[in-house]
Amino acid sequence: MHFRRKFLASSGAGLIGVGVAGCLSGTNTLSAEWLQLKAISVEWTHSGRAYQDQILQLMSDGEDELRGRVASEYNGVISSPSEVTASEDFHDDLQFDFEAIKYVVGFCGSDFDSDDEFGCLNTGTPREDFNAVQFGDQADVEVRDNQFHIHDVQSGGISEWNTDINEFEWSEKHDYPIDK
Repeated sequence: MHFRRKFLASSGAGLIGVGVAGCLSGTNTLSAEWLQLKAISVEWTHSGRAYQDQILQLMSDGEDELRGRVASEYNGVISSPSEVTASEDFHDDLQFDFEAIKYVVGFCGSDFDSDDEFGCLNTGTPREDFNAVQFGDQADVEVRDNQFHIHDVQSGGISEWNTDINEFEWSEKHDYPIDK
C-alpha cells in the first residue's frame, strides 16, 4: 500500500476538523500536494434542538481513487467527479433550507507537519476557494482565521481514477421538517 493510502487509512481523515497540523498558525503559504476532502456541512434547528450533517463528503487517496456521498436533493454540486462546485444559486438554495453552511476542504503534503513528515489538515474555506480547487489539483494555500485561503492552483486530472460516489435521500435520513 502506498504511503499516502496508509496515511489516509490510519489518520481518520474523513472526520471534519481532524488533521495533522503541526505549525499552521500565522500566514505562511503552504504547498498542498493533493486535495483529500471536499465536504459541505449544514446546520438547522428542529423543535428547539440543533442538528448538523453533511450533504456532501468526498475523499481522495491522492493517487487514483475518489469516493464519497452526496444527498440526492443537492447532487447539483457535482457536475462530474472532476468538477465539484457550489454555484451562487446552489448556495442561495442551501441558505433557504439551512441556518448555517460550511464549506470544507482537506489538503495533504509535507508542509502540513512540523517534523518533515507527511500530514493533512481539514478545515473550512470560503465558497469561492472551495470552487477553485478540484481533486487531482495541487495548490498553494494559507491558513488564516482557521480557514484555508487558496492562492494558486496547479490543475491536475482524475480521468483515470476509480470513482465511487453514492447518493442518499436526505429526506429519508432526516424525516422531519427544517424550521427556519
